[in-house]
Amino acid sequence: MPLKSDFVRIAGDFGAYRLARRLCRYQPRILMFHRFSDRPRKGWASADVFRTQVRHLKRYYTPLTMVELVQGLFEGRSLPANAIVITVDDGYRDFYEIAYPILKEESVPATFFITTGFVNGDLWLWPDQVSWLFGQDFELRDEILLGDVCLRRGAYDEGGRDRVAQSLVARFLVIPDEQKQAEISRLAEALGKNLPEDAPVGYQAATWSQVAEMAANGVEIGGHTVTHPSLGTVDYDRAAWEISRSMADIKRHLGEAPRTFCYPNGMPSDHQDFLPGLVSRAGFSGACVAFPDALGTSLRYGLRRHVGGDNMFQFHKGVSGMEYLGHRLKRSVRLSPEAFSPKFKIT
Repeated sequence: MPLKSDFVRIAGDFGAYRLARRLCRYQPRILMFHRFSDRPRKGWASADVFRTQVRHLKRYYTPLTMVELVQGLFEGRSLPANAIVITVDDGYRDFYEIAYPILKEESVPATFFITTGFVNGDLWLWPDQVSWLFGQDFELRDEILLGDVCLRRGAYDEGGRDRVAQSLVARFLVIPDEQKQAEISRLAEALGKNLPEDAPVGYQAATWSQVAEMAANGVEIGGHTVTHPSLGTVDYDRAAWEISRSMADIKRHLGEAPRTFCYPNGMPSDHQDFLPGLVSRAGFSGACVAFPDALGTSLRYGLRRHVGGDNMFQFHKGVSGMEYLGHRLKRSVRLSPEAFSPKFKIT
């Protein structure tokens, strides 16, 4: 893998990105971001790098919202060459504070997928609860076993806390939502910490007034459920509520408008065959996942995305189309087209 990445990086420096952009000019790409910071921070997008990326996209591509992309791909609207979409998941306030001013200054649109219960102030996101718990010093007096993750007695340094937190997040992604919440509560009690009722500073959502401002200035507001569960671990009724209620929340605050949806976490394990039908029936015109493969943007309710962030190699590989071409050469498909055809439950 390192050798292949080195080859792609060197090829890109000698014009391969330009060639890929030309070859893929009629194959749109979608970029995916989550968190933004003033300064470089591991796993986040920093302001200066994001500004550079936005200007690059503005110069060489045609930025659209997800709705505009779906209309061009599936509803007969015109679609420009080198179409690109910036998407941002979850609903964090740092998008409003850091990324949105850059997008507004450069007149570049984007799509912001919000977890409506988070924006409502009804909850804060469970990965942040884990992060907050392990961001503080503690010493365990008793061993804790959560599935296959064991927290042994004693004090933990920062590196040890990070490793355990990552293991727990990986576990919580694949277990039922109720079990996950129960284990987080058990964990907080064992660590001697009281989880704040409201999201602490650094974990807060944008407010509805901030969301409305962005919606009036080139940002599409899309759905991302109400509570951000993995939709691969919930039953049909819970999934239907999460999806339809998220649309209802957005309509109540922002009014009617075409909107798209993003599956939380968005990996193959977060999918069930009935989900595209629920998304369509809720009124969303399309939906995206969180991985790329050879299907690209061919599936209305399974649009593939490329990772965004400060890694400029990954950025150019994704936006130029080189990553897509690599998947086409391998013909790698992580979920079949049939998995994203809307299916409706007959009642």
